[in-house]
Amino acid sequence: MNLVAILPELSLFFGAIIILMSDVFLGKKFKEFFYASHLLALIFCSICLTLVVSSFGAPEVSFYKMFVNNSYTVFVKAIAITLLTMVIFFALNFLYYNQKISAEFLALMMISTVGAMFLVSANDFLTFYLALELQGLSLYLLAALNKKSARSSEAGMKYFILGSVASGILLFGISLIYGFSGTTNFSSLSELYSNTQNHTPIAVMLGFILVIIAMFFKISAAPFHMWAPDVYEGSPTIVTTFFATVAKFVSTLVLVHLFYIIAVPWIGVNKILICVALVSILVGSFGAIWQKNLKRLLAYSSIGHVGFVILALAAFNREAISACVFYMLIYAVLSLGSFGFLNLIRSNDEKKSGQEDDVENEKIFNISSLSGLSKTNPIMALSLAALMFSTAGIPPFAGFFSKFYVIMTALRSGFMIPAIAAILFSVVSAYYYLRIVKVMYFDEAKENNIVIDNILNVKIIIFLTAILNLFFIAFIDQILLLINNFIS
Repeated sequence: MNLVAILPELSLFFGAIIILMSDVFLGKKFKEFFYASHLLALIFCSICLTLVVSSFGAPEVSFYKMFVNNSYTVFVKAIAITLLTMVIFFALNFLYYNQKISAEFLALMMISTVGAMFLVSANDFLTFYLALELQGLSLYLLAALNKKSARSSEAGMKYFILGSVASGILLFGISLIYGFSGTTNFSSLSELYSNTQNHTPIAVMLGFILVIIAMFFKISAAPFHMWAPDVYEGSPTIVTTFFATVAKFVSTLVLVHLFYIIAVPWIGVNKILICVALVSILVGSFGAIWQKNLKRLLAYSSIGHVGFVILALAAFNREAISACVFYMLIYAVLSLGSFGFLNLIRSNDEKKSGQEDDVENEKIFNISSLSGLSKTNPIMALSLAALMFSTAGIPPFAGFFSKFYVIMTALRSGFMIPAIAAILFSVVSAYYYLRIVKVMYFDEAKENNIVIDNILNVKIIIFLTAILNLFFIAFIDQILLLINNFIS
């Protein structure tokens, strides 16, 4: 065993423990200890990121072939830690109004990210399952973190119950694979079945399909998406930001990694992937049209984006992996900006400012609350408009190129009809993104409207995110080259 391979995960985990213990002994003595917790979290994220980047020299396989470290895992971990750091930056406002749970909130996010990092590097179904549960249990608690909101409690319970069902499906799939192959190790499974296309036991393939279905739930791919809109809406906004960036980014690329690292003949599985991809894009496109709540709208949007990733994945080649990573990288940046903006929204009622109870959420996260934002806060309105244009896939923004890359990958793989369907559904989805822009620029401001918090660091990040999306075209070749180098 080589502890050097898991130093990044250990550093972040012990950071979470230190924050919790510091809060126990010092939290009651100092009224504004949450500032120290916030700073500690950022410090440990920086340490973890440094260790991840320097882990290129670590052994590729360790812990009895149960843990793998390669350029792909390092890349995904580095982006995940960067996203976590940004979410923690955004969290300062939430921590100010929820000081009693500041340490628990930060620790749970860090522990969930540790689980996500182990999940990326898992080379055995045993470590895969344990890492998935470590991540999942933290996410369930985060969803139910807002005690003032009945919807938050409902979101946590619903997420937990459906997550338990998905875990059961995953375990059943793993048991089938182990029962008929005698191993749970990814490398051993590849050696057993990579060259025996016609001799892969049906039960083993069924086991793999059940594992994939469980992962579809984790990434909220339709028709396993039923939890996402309620959880996104009911959870505290900063928690939803974490779900939409770190959790979504890692879980989706873990699914991609499964197909990449387990080199078995996926006969017929691409047809399942295409069906799930099209259903996800369909649900994401049409489900969001009737939504008035911004968080629910973005939840349906995320379902559609997952569909595009799965469509590219169905090609089962190196270009498909590159397209998936590229798409998720752009999606994570867009989600960071969009949900970062939602974290700035608060009620203009000073008595309820910063509180996220159910009544206030209905008001401040309604699309109509953005009316007239171009006049009251033109820079934030412009930034959000740029993010919406990009998410809709309108050129020359980054979102257009990510969708274009996926569509071209599908066409080169012979998926003509699915590619055309994806384009048509994408046109439909543009409606609800442009509706947000229309409300900001063409609707008159209401009297009891929202207030945008004046948090400079968050505003700078959102503005830079929007600007990068516009000038992304200048760096597209370098980014694609970087991604191809990491997955090689």
